[in-house]
Amino acid sequence: MMYDKAQCKILFQIIRVSLFDSDEFEINAEADWKLIYRISREHKIHTILCRGLEKISSKDKIPEKMIGKLEELWQIERAKDAVQKYSIDEILDAFEKDKIDCVPLKGIYMKEFYPDSSLRTMSDLDIFYRQGDEEKIEKVLVSKGYVFDHDGPHHDVYQRKPFMNVEMHHHLTDGDPVAEKYYKDVWTTKVHLKKGYTSIYEFSWEDYYIYMLVHLAKHIKLGGSGIRSIIDIKIFLDKKKEELNWDYVKEELKKLHLSQFEYWMRQLSEVWFGTEKTTPLYDELTEFIVDSGTYGTIKNYHASHVVELGGKNQNLSVGKIRSKLEIIFLPYEGMQEQYLYLEKFPFLLPVAWIQRIFRTIVWRKDKITSTLQSTNIEQDRLEKVKKVMDALELFESD
Repeated sequence: MMYDKAQCKILFQIIRVSLFDSDEFEINAEADWKLIYRISREHKIHTILCRGLEKISSKDKIPEKMIGKLEELWQIERAKDAVQKYSIDEILDAFEKDKIDCVPLKGIYMKEFYPDSSLRTMSDLDIFYRQGDEEKIEKVLVSKGYVFDHDGPHHDVYQRKPFMNVEMHHHLTDGDPVAEKYYKDVWTTKVHLKKGYTSIYEFSWEDYYIYMLVHLAKHIKLGGSGIRSIIDIKIFLDKKKEELNWDYVKEELKKLHLSQFEYWMRQLSEVWFGTEKTTPLYDELTEFIVDSGTYGTIKNYHASHVVELGGKNQNLSVGKIRSKLEIIFLPYEGMQEQYLYLEKFPFLLPVAWIQRIFRTIVWRKDKITSTLQSTNIEQDRLEKVKKVMDALELFESD
């Protein structure tokens, strides 16, 4: 657990100074720099922390060793940022030349809204492409020194040493039926050719913002998302809010059942980095996000999944029972990945369940025991997560 209200307040003040031209503030003598540093690393916002501390004059209260480490990490991120910029240009130029339709996603554009692009860390280059171009894509990437690492249900991963990761997405969403239906005709309804190109597509800024929220909602459902995601919202809206067609945005968010989610995330960004005042609910949201790290935690995942399985009435007792049964009796999608014959013969799902149970008893008894134990979430934590999910209305349409 990382959340500490007082320390988060200090961290958010530093981020305001770093990114949002906030007035300098007096460093609190009660600052727990070890915790603040840890949170910044877990959430991949250490570069932002470093820039904020550089702007503060009263550095005598800040450990020199920590400042030195942050400066070193920022230098590394500057180098990574330069390589990533070169790499994305290299890939997109090759795709344009070979007529491979694609859409650069997420951090590739978000970086450019920051005062310095190296402040916005990015682990992967995310690119969406038309299904059917897999062989052409592999040929291009291999020619650029990438190695195919693995494929998945939604994206394929390529790597190039020392640190370049490229995720080629053939689906924009990860199994959410509402979002999948919404993006079914994405190439004709949601993206357009970038000016001057014949194969590089882009979202309008309205649709970029909507996809940002769809992606964030997915992470919140699956265990949480980090401080960086809320910074992204604030940074983006500070730049683009006045030119967005909000009637369109609101109408599309209704289709995705994300109207309340967008409201709370936007308001939370103003509580943290703007002028909105906090409330007990915002504190609950802050605790959930801070304890999630950049990509969420398994505990938060199990807690939110219990809430989801509780059904429309969100009965936590029902959710607990269903979450344990689901570990033993995996849904069809999960079973299909393990038992390939189900793709042709889905009616054999009960047979596959029996097969899996026997295999688990013989070979993986310890693992199933530990997995079941991992779903034992404290009631207090479940109640907090339920309160967050109730407000965000993420499971209302399920």
